[in-house]
Amino acid sequence: MEKRIFAAVLISIGFLWLWAAVAPKLFPELMKKPVPAKVETTSTAATMTTSTQPAPVTASTATTPAVAAPAEAPAVAPIAATAQTITKIESSDYVAKFTNRGAELVSFQLTHYKARPSDKNDQTLVELVKEREPNRTDYPFAIEAADANFVSRANSALYAVREFEEKGAHVVEYRWSDGAHAITKTFRFTGEYLFNFAVSVTPPIPYRVAVGPGIRTLGPDEKDNQFIVTGNGVVQRDDSLKVINRAKAESLSIFPAVQYVGIEDNYFLSALRPEKSSGSILRAIDVPAAEKKEKRRELYAAVNAAPDGVVSGAAFFGPKEAKVVDRYGFEKTLQLGVFGIIARFFLAALLWLNKFTKNYGWAIIVLTLIIKLVLYPLQHKWLIGMKKMQKLQPKQEAIKARYKKAKSDPEQRQKMNTEMMKLYQQEGINPAGGCLPFVLQIPILWGFYGLLSHAIELRGAPFIFWIHDLSMKDPYYITPILMTATMFIQQAITPSTADPAQKKMFLIMPLVMGWIFKEFPTGLVLYWLMQNLLTIVQQLIMNKFTDPATPPAG
Repeated sequence: MEKRIFAAVLISIGFLWLWAAVAPKLFPELMKKPVPAKVETTSTAATMTTSTQPAPVTASTATTPAVAAPAEAPAVAPIAATAQTITKIESSDYVAKFTNRGAELVSFQLTHYKARPSDKNDQTLVELVKEREPNRTDYPFAIEAADANFVSRANSALYAVREFEEKGAHVVEYRWSDGAHAITKTFRFTGEYLFNFAVSVTPPIPYRVAVGPGIRTLGPDEKDNQFIVTGNGVVQRDDSLKVINRAKAESLSIFPAVQYVGIEDNYFLSALRPEKSSGSILRAIDVPAAEKKEKRRELYAAVNAAPDGVVSGAAFFGPKEAKVVDRYGFEKTLQLGVFGIIARFFLAALLWLNKFTKNYGWAIIVLTLIIKLVLYPLQHKWLIGMKKMQKLQPKQEAIKARYKKAKSDPEQRQKMNTEMMKLYQQEGINPAGGCLPFVLQIPILWGFYGLLSHAIELRGAPFIFWIHDLSMKDPYYITPILMTATMFIQQAITPSTADPAQKKMFLIMPLVMGWIFKEFPTGLVLYWLMQNLLTIVQQLIMNKFTDPATPPAG
């Protein structure tokens, strides 16, 4: 039986190691009433800029036939502003800045999330759109088209701005025309993360609007965390989500029809949800890395215009908080792993417990105690079974002694196994029953892993002393060391029927688990540490109040 348990644990460790290595790379509480958006407009002197050349929009990148402009386009009255204007949209959740140069989104800060949550002295906010070099005009909602000259003019021109209130929403409208083409971009804000956009080009030409590149700049702590993966593309079609690895993405991926397309990391999402369009694309570019000589691949997510020159829909720049993504239909982007249902349950339980503990670390400890109580009957039965097996060991050894050639003789091995099973039946022991508690721990462990590496609710959640972020690894490796020590203690006090060679193999397990867990989120290590401590207490009580395992005479 112990061989089965040992094999089950090794398989569990292997799966956990594999999941930790590949998962980051591959893979209902109402919200508070939104605060109406506040708008602040400032003007600066006009300065001309040049645009970064996008990938051309051709028939191969569109999913419907391209609409050719008339041979002689009708005259359009020129429209333009004389000065650059920054329009600030403020709500309780974010601060967005739009410029009339290209009518683009140049900054988007989230007011509830810090860039370095574990650093109390750093109050820098997360920026999903960050202001870049002055000569860049490839901000979100920039226009991409095959005509480079048109793109340069459209994205560097000063648009006329008009703001007004309409049906409970604040509307910002940008208009520009050079006499040959007229462009209108309209944005509607209600104070929520999701806002509407509409872009039209007259006369119509094939073009698209994009967000990107990338999503945000990681802080030093998150850069060192091997479980944080940023800048991947996401596309949902027919209620099925596809994640496109940033490093392995093709230069251009075309999708005929999507529910939404965007860019994500573990905790945040930038996405476009088209209402009127001709399909979407994900476009990859290679840019020089600031810290390394090699290039870094970044993604743009874009939506193609319809044949009449109009593209419209909704845009989302925000956290992948459970209640937020559920509200707006982005719940599939909250990727909590294979056992996502269990992780969601644990998340809801932790959120509820945190109302009383006011600390997610203590909430994890309380939840671990509850899980232990739920699994107690199975673990108790397993411990009783181990004591019975220990008492049966002399009889087992006697059977093995009668079949000394069982290892090399299949017939003798079958007879020995048959006799062993008869012995187990006579004593009322299920030799496979001891594996069940370990098997049940696998989905629980994976559920906690998915929760602590992707739930933004626990990002930056402190515990006590040196633990400032339960979603990050222990900076001093104290909790993994304690976890390893408790595993050794647990082995020492647990009844065992293993031979000396097997016991030596079992001694490797705590070291292997400790080595793996040293890079895992501290909250996960805390859960496993508490499981070990509670099992030790349970075993000590059982050893005190049950008969000692004395072998029968003869």
